[in-house]
Amino acid sequence: MSYAQALPSKNDDDTKYYFAVHLMEDNDNGYYGISANMDVYGHNLNVGQLSAGAICIHNWEGDVNKKLNSIIVGWVVWPYRFNDSRTHLFTVWTKDNHQSTGCVNLDCPGFKLVKGSPISPGGIISPVSGINRKRQTITIRVSKESSSGDWWLYYGINGVPIPVGYFPASLFDSLSTKSTQISIGGHARSTTNNTTPPMGSGAFASNPGQAASIHDIWLIHKDGRSTPIGNDARTKVTDGKLYSASPIGRAQFFYGGPGGKS
Repeated sequence: MSYAQALPSKNDDDTKYYFAVHLMEDNDNGYYGISANMDVYGHNLNVGQLSAGAICIHNWEGDVNKKLNSIIVGWVVWPYRFNDSRTHLFTVWTKDNHQSTGCVNLDCPGFKLVKGSPISPGGIISPVSGINRKRQTITIRVSKESSSGDWWLYYGINGVPIPVGYFPASLFDSLSTKSTQISIGGHARSTTNNTTPPMGSGAFASNPGQAASIHDIWLIHKDGRSTPIGNDARTKVTDGKLYSASPIGRAQFFYGGPGGKS
């Protein structure tokens, strides 16, 4: 599932979804978290467009159509949701592939915000990067606490991340044990009467001087150790004419594109 498919839109039957991500899967050992620094951008979009950078944490065990457990976190420009073209922090969760559980941000009981949090899900991220302006970076860490099984979210902008809150283990079935798949990268959405929006900075990954980067990507293991993401993560791009993602090297990659007509 694309992150953008998990979010409500004005007319899902009239919506196109795109992504440019790296994907890691381990059904045996699993994953217990991820940390990454993500360049964060702003775009002037209309109500039929969405652009995001996201970390998607899934457990695909069992019947995924009915039992997909997911946590999704990142930054998004989403005028339909926020009635603006600002850049927002967002969270999404479900334990049944969004059939009857889960929501965006704090729309339903679930995510627990902690006292002193630097930002709430849905909060505005500022400042943001521009293709010809200084890069601004958010650090996102999502990790499973070993004793409680809760999944904690940490956030920082141009600095060390501090706790925002957590997804209680009781929200989930399979994800209360481990994640079996993590993807990270860019997502976009548009209605059919719209051009597809820019992703990342709006530059292709082949232009690292201007393209958005995600760097210092570390995977968290059951024993609490963290190791840099390997170069063997699969690359998945929906439409190479619109968007792209570079190979991973030194725990970093570039992604994005200008969008336009597919």
